[in-house]
Amino acid sequence: MIGPVRRTGREAGAAAVEFVLMSVLLVLLLFGVLQVALYVYARNVVSSAVADAARYAATNDPAAGAERARDLIASGLNHRAAGALRCSGRADVDAASGLPTVTVQCRGRIGPAFLPFGLLPLQVDVSSSALREEQP
Repeated sequence: MIGPVRRTGREAGAAAVEFVLMSVLLVLLLFGVLQVALYVYARNVVSSAVADAARYAATNDPAAGAERARDLIASGLNHRAAGALRCSGRADVDAASGLPTVTVQCRGRIGPAFLPFGLLPLQVDVSSSALREEQP
């Protein structure tokens, strides 16, 4: 019959070391998941702002659409992220139908929230078009 296993002096404290190693990995994984969630949120805010700005520019001028996109992004994220994105609006013609359209585009890099010194910025490039509405 085999008796209980005796611990020698070399194994004392091994559980604490294993806990520290595993907790570091779990914290890094948590920050990675949070960073991906923040990126998806920021992209959704920019996408929604650009779509709304394109509809707004359809009844106004394209430059007003770009300004509205910047304002909406600043209210959804923060002024630093809004300043990192360059928004532009332009009048186009739809190639398939020949109808006048307005396109608003925002592009730039958003710095990550959990990495120091803005390492690995995330690229955002979103555009949206709307049919130009004639003013009465």
